[in-house]
Amino acid sequence: MVQILTLTDEELVTHCKQELPHNTGSYEELVRRYMNRVYSIVYRVVQNKEETEDISQEVFIKVYNGIKKFEQQASFSSWLYRIATNSALDALDKSKRHSKNMALSSRPNSTNDGDTDALSQQASTEAGPEEHAMRTELRECINHVLKKLDREQARLLLMRDFDDLSYDGIAQVLQAGMSAVKMRIHRASLAFQQVFSQFCGRYLAFATPADHGTKGRSKAKQE
Repeated sequence: MVQILTLTDEELVTHCKQELPHNTGSYEELVRRYMNRVYSIVYRVVQNKEETEDISQEVFIKVYNGIKKFEQQASFSSWLYRIATNSALDALDKSKRHSKNMALSSRPNSTNDGDTDALSQQASTEAGPEEHAMRTELRECINHVLKKLDREQARLLLMRDFDDLSYDGIAQVLQAGMSAVKMRIHRASLAFQQVFSQFCGRYLAFATPADHGTKGRSKAKQE
């Protein structure tokens, strides 16, 4: 066990390819390393604890079934991130098809394994009861906007503005060039602004830059 803990992700992946399904030790170590991260990624999209747990389990089942075919052209974490975001957006698409609202948390002080969305963190530390309610409504509206965007645009904004990935990190996940990533993020941000203004315009004065996707643009200037 001590030896497994000292292995890199790449080494663990190699062991998984050689050992699964007979020996699951290396796979279990990968799950241990990334379970909380996957949970956090999925929760920020679906905003429901039970659904997040189910989707997170599905993500690692996909990893188990697909790891022998993983060619390691990108890092394991990038490959896993792509699986997690796609699985979360599948849930978003499903709710869109059935015309249902996403199940959103109305308890700003609750936690899920230490991972809560950024809006809830702000509300719990800065806001009074009225602002709690406003931020909950804003969060609902943002999820509504994400459902209106196409899948690729929603995924880009999740990576850039919700999960705070750098351009380089996003390029690794998408296996795309830096200039293409920047252009796609720019277009996704413009689309988000347009839909946000249409459906959430009443929150424009209240929303912080991170709330409606301007954080990525301010960081872009720094990069």
